[in-house]
Amino acid sequence: MAKTNAERMKKYREKRKKDSVKYETAKAQARARNNSIKTKMSGASLTEFRSKAKLHLRKCRENKIKRLINKPSSSSFKSRQSFSKSLEKVKSSLPNCDRKQKVVNQHLAEKFGLVPKSKHQRITLQLADKLKTDVHNFYQRDDISYQLPGKRDTVVVKDDDGKKVTYQKRILINNLRETYEFFKDENKSVDLSRSSFADLRPVFVVSKSALAHRNCLCVYHENVRLLLKDVDKYVDGTHCSSLSTFTDSLVCSTNNEECMFGCCSICKDFFSENIQENVSNSNSKITWS
Repeated sequence: MAKTNAERMKKYREKRKKDSVKYETAKAQARARNNSIKTKMSGASLTEFRSKAKLHLRKCRENKIKRLINKPSSSSFKSRQSFSKSLEKVKSSLPNCDRKQKVVNQHLAEKFGLVPKSKHQRITLQLADKLKTDVHNFYQRDDISYQLPGKRDTVVVKDDDGKKVTYQKRILINNLRETYEFFKDENKSVDLSRSSFADLRPVFVVSKSALAHRNCLCVYHENVRLLLKDVDKYVDGTHCSSLSTFTDSLVCSTNNEECMFGCCSICKDFFSENIQENVSNSNSKITWS
């Protein structure tokens, strides 16, 4: 079947585009020819030429947009059935929770470049330097921790300048939770969590568990702690949560000799008011070991 003129010209243009040198030369000649024709025009003919050129450019833009919109997407699958099978296989592997499915799909879309990666940055509150110094000094107070006398009881710490500084080990008198409660009682206006308080503990200030062989484990001392541990389950409030809070609930002041020997008229009934009246179940039998 013979080709039409349009088909022959299309084939000729495609063949000419393969040779870049000849193609650029032909474009330059056509540009010069059109410019020479336009320079010879004047009046109505020039206006008509410009209107036709504008119409031609508008149609070219419209056709280009149509080609981009109607361009079929290239698929890696040979058939629609194979794509459906793969899609169902992926769906069956996803978690049942919709929220978890969304997280997985979002991660996969970011990984394969379908959507831009999220640039969310976690904002953390920075503690003031003065607060850090106050907590550091609080741990080193003699009523909070005591210093070990041995020559080997030292810790080497690098300061901010990179210099090594030797510190004598200190042992916390109370556990970390009780120490935090003491700090909160003295600094009620300070907003500091227990985890942050623990992170600010100096390296050379250690808990009693680090030196278990030096702790007192006699029957009279340990029995009181074990008894309070079980009593706390049946007494409302925090009066029996630790030995220090228990003694504070019984006397006006632990530094007053009259209160500690039961001679104070103000706190003599504190045991019945704070402990006995707050027992949740009086019929329970408490045992400890």
